[in-house]
Amino acid sequence: MAKYRLAALLLVAFMQPYSSKAQNCDYIITGIVTDAQLHVVPGAVIHVASDAAKGDVTDTGGKFRLSNVCEGHIVLVCDALGYSTATAHLHVTGNSSIEFKLSSEKNQLNEVVINGVKMQDLQTVSHTELKGLALLQSRGKSLGEALKQLPGLNAIQTGPSISKPVIHGLHSNRVLVLNNGVRQEGQQWGSEHAPEIDPFVANRITVVKGAASVRYGADAIGGVVLLDADPLPLARGVSGDVYAVAQSNGQMGTLSAALQGRTGTNGVSWRVQGTGKRGGNFRTPNYFLKNTGISEQDFSASAGYNWKGIDIVGFFSMFNTKNGIFEGSHAGNITDLNAALGRPRPVSASVFSYDIARSYQQIYHDLAKLKASYRFVNEGKLELSIARQKDLRNEYDVSLPYTNKEDLLTKPQVSFQLKTHSGELVYTEPSHKGFSGLVGLAGNTQGNVFKGIRYLIPNFRTYSGGAFAVERYGYNKFTFEAGLRYDYRWQRVYQRNQTTLETYHTTLQFKNATGTVGATFRANGRLSFTGNIGTAWRAPAVNELYIHGVHFSNASYQDGDSSLASERSLNSGLTVKYNSKKLRTTVDVYYNSIGNYIYQVPQLQLVTLLSGTFPSFQFTQNNVAIRGTDLSVQYDFVKHFTLQSRVTIVRGWNIDRKEWLIYMPADRYENGIVYSLHAWKFMQEPYISVENVSVLRQTRVVPNSDYVAPPAGYSIFNASAGFTTLVRANTLRFDFTVSNLLNTAYRDYLDNYRYYADNIGINFIIKAKYSF
Repeated sequence: MAKYRLAALLLVAFMQPYSSKAQNCDYIITGIVTDAQLHVVPGAVIHVASDAAKGDVTDTGGKFRLSNVCEGHIVLVCDALGYSTATAHLHVTGNSSIEFKLSSEKNQLNEVVINGVKMQDLQTVSHTELKGLALLQSRGKSLGEALKQLPGLNAIQTGPSISKPVIHGLHSNRVLVLNNGVRQEGQQWGSEHAPEIDPFVANRITVVKGAASVRYGADAIGGVVLLDADPLPLARGVSGDVYAVAQSNGQMGTLSAALQGRTGTNGVSWRVQGTGKRGGNFRTPNYFLKNTGISEQDFSASAGYNWKGIDIVGFFSMFNTKNGIFEGSHAGNITDLNAALGRPRPVSASVFSYDIARSYQQIYHDLAKLKASYRFVNEGKLELSIARQKDLRNEYDVSLPYTNKEDLLTKPQVSFQLKTHSGELVYTEPSHKGFSGLVGLAGNTQGNVFKGIRYLIPNFRTYSGGAFAVERYGYNKFTFEAGLRYDYRWQRVYQRNQTTLETYHTTLQFKNATGTVGATFRANGRLSFTGNIGTAWRAPAVNELYIHGVHFSNASYQDGDSSLASERSLNSGLTVKYNSKKLRTTVDVYYNSIGNYIYQVPQLQLVTLLSGTFPSFQFTQNNVAIRGTDLSVQYDFVKHFTLQSRVTIVRGWNIDRKEWLIYMPADRYENGIVYSLHAWKFMQEPYISVENVSVLRQTRVVPNSDYVAPPAGYSIFNASAGFTTLVRANTLRFDFTVSNLLNTAYRDYLDNYRYYADNIGINFIIKAKYSF
């Protein structure tokens, strides 16, 4: 830790000519945060506006403590989920205390972009947060679809019900998902393998855009998605929320409810939550997509106890879904497949139905976590988390097994069961003379068992461990940050010789060090600059090394390459943020150099088996560079009216082959206008919005390098309206949305079904939230 502090001090020394004269910076500010009903607010973030390193998060009693505060005039900022941001002006001449009373949060129709202001583990890596009304408007969508509204994010889809997030052009094993602080472990290697998480379990979703391996371990090359629930309640009594979502396309309905309470002042806090979803065949503007229904049932529960600085929290979640695979993506012979790839609509007629026939996916995932923490007298904090996960993925082909045995006819052709046990120990340093940071150890063990009828990937056992440290220093308008991590992974893969049927194993070892260094400069209360350079790495996944055969879920024949090496990334980024009374702007620019980048190459030849004919793909790797720009603008040009704009631009270049990188997102532009009021008659905070989403054609591809050329660009319109009202002192929220308002027919370059069918057409959606 001393090395990090020395590095930070050297940086500060270079800035000394620009700093002001010495001040007394030994004062302490303590306080408490409550709501309008005088209930304490845990988890609120308080920091000095001009120095984010001087900050704290309220404990379970709503209390906070800021150390090493300098004399003179300061502005304190208090931010908590569900409340409006509060500020306080203080003239510091000694130790003092303050109380923040928070009011309910006002409507926020867009994302909130956070760069080094929240008390994130990596403050100088760009963070984008989805919360409040923006999160409510995403309810009922998959995680990938919900995050598409954030700048810098796209989604790779396999039809309307399977979606996964894409950050700066990267997805799958290059983007980590943390469910309540635990790294989600599932079969994420397939582009049609969506995260096994119910988004309703989270009240706040944070996206880290950039290399984050130092804190979160291997694979975080593209970024991290953090799903966090509200802190468990501390007030006695019972409260809850009920969400209902109904949409016309697919005639899909979603119902989710959460109930929480506390048994007493020093008792146990608890929460239970569940979600059910049912949808049928989705419809494009001109036809139904046969066998694209979905059925999902989710559940989560948590309980916590706190006493004299000790907090113990247990968490359990269960995810269970059945997703139909579009019938039009399967062809029986070469002639049929060539015709399917070229025709404007599927041959097989379809009508609406809730039935889900072969082929389909059946996925079950559960997670159990226990976390214990202790806050020391010096405000340091020690946290220990242990978790266990089970992921079961069964995939049923469109054709039944070639057998007369009844027991085999009901079994999946492909079945994977992945079990993971993980642990993490983290010590967070108390803030002292501008320094703060954390150190930690992490490890896990993982085993994958294949039980399907048809071979696809081998069994394996993995052990991994890592150690990390992050240190930051705040000085006047600057925050400096640096971190280091070392990871080691041991993996044994069990295979069978297809000729002799003898089993054998291959042992693989991967190890790497990663680092990050960054700084934030706050020129004034409106303008800030944040820069970061970080490294990350990723070992090749088992499917990339050894897959061989038909992957029915995305209708392709895939071959791995056992000689693939680890990916290594060097990512640099700069964020400029400007906030004034009327204008809020954030610009992110980045450059990501990735050595040994692993990707699939279309072989431009078809493979015919007894089960059908499929396009074939081969895994390979090259050195590549990915760069881009994210832009978010909100401008209150006249009273009650706000213009909003989001731009996402990504460029991928294959350095070795000197050509454009395949499967990069096309340029995306979103522009809209919002009309909002504080109140009108019985409606509180009503709004109306209209939005245009324009995606250009992806022209930066090698000609004739794919089975089908990238689809044409498209432009669609969306409209929304909503308000809140009171029902016997409880709140009821309504939102009505029409997506693809003009029922435009289009295909998206990142949709695996673009080879065979259009995206869905017009969709009327009604959302309601009742809080009591």
